[in-house]
Amino acid sequence: MEDKKKTELRLLQTGDNDYFLDCVDEFYSAIEFANNGFKVRRVMNTYGQLKSYLVRLLTMLPFIPSLKPMQVARDGNINFAAMISGDFRLMIPSAFLSPNNYIYMYDAWPRFHHWIFPLLDFFNVRWVFFSSKQVHEDYIRKFPKNRCKSMWLPEALTIAEYQWKEHHQRTIDVLEFGRNYAAYHDLIVEPLKSYSKNHVYKTPDRKVLFPGKASFTAALSDSRIVICIPSDISHPERAEYISTMTLRYLQAMASKCLIVGFLPSDMEEIFGYVPIVQIDMSNAAKQILAVLDHYNDYLPLIERNYERVKSEHQWLNRWKIIKEVMEESRI
Repeated sequence: MEDKKKTELRLLQTGDNDYFLDCVDEFYSAIEFANNGFKVRRVMNTYGQLKSYLVRLLTMLPFIPSLKPMQVARDGNINFAAMISGDFRLMIPSAFLSPNNYIYMYDAWPRFHHWIFPLLDFFNVRWVFFSSKQVHEDYIRKFPKNRCKSMWLPEALTIAEYQWKEHHQRTIDVLEFGRNYAAYHDLIVEPLKSYSKNHVYKTPDRKVLFPGKASFTAALSDSRIVICIPSDISHPERAEYISTMTLRYLQAMASKCLIVGFLPSDMEEIFGYVPIVQIDMSNAAKQILAVLDHYNDYLPLIERNYERVKSEHQWLNRWKIIKEVMEESRI
């Protein structure tokens, strides 16, 4: 009987099986695990042609900022969606049945801002939590009159989902996964090979390194160094000026790997120190070999990063903040 009195928290989720949606499932599992005070239920959304057409139509309207919020009912329950960019199909029809809608948004690239930001009001979103500080600042600057409030809330993970081996047991010297930054890769691939280092990366005949999360986390736990490059450097045509810490940095830390890469603009602020070895492009090959030769010198940094992720950068840390906002702002 007690559950019936609780406000229902609906976690809006797509049924797609894309690999990058593992982060959403991990986030939702943390919410379900938490002692919420809500009756939590996942709502699986299917993407029919009508939903896709409606959102596509809305993005093309020249008068998006003047659209009035659409609401046909008011049930008092809460809808929460963790979404990639402005995939508002997730919000249909749930957003029109309650005034209490909240979004956690990844990858809101600048070329989409002109329609993502005003549609937050159309879909009755009370608060949006952006994974990027720069996107949060853009939103405040570009749409200061929006009813939807925003907050910067960096990505996170659940550390129990990851594993690690003792460093002397690891067999992968350098792991490159995700976005391949050819300008750097080409500088290190032959030197690592000439010194018989185990360098794992995508090749034309191996475009998918890991078929699932289990094989991916196993590889991380078996790696000494992980190369992490923010998207504004590896793919500026997509990210433009947005430089932000992504899940890949945290996953490497949770697996007790040393990160060699470029520091996203918000990461030093998030951690309070520089948690990676920053790439020296003018000396890339000698640098990576030297780091491997003196790997034990970096063990204190690896442990510091692991403990910081464990204490401050798990989804339960983020959910505590979101839940407080919900309780203060919901109608």
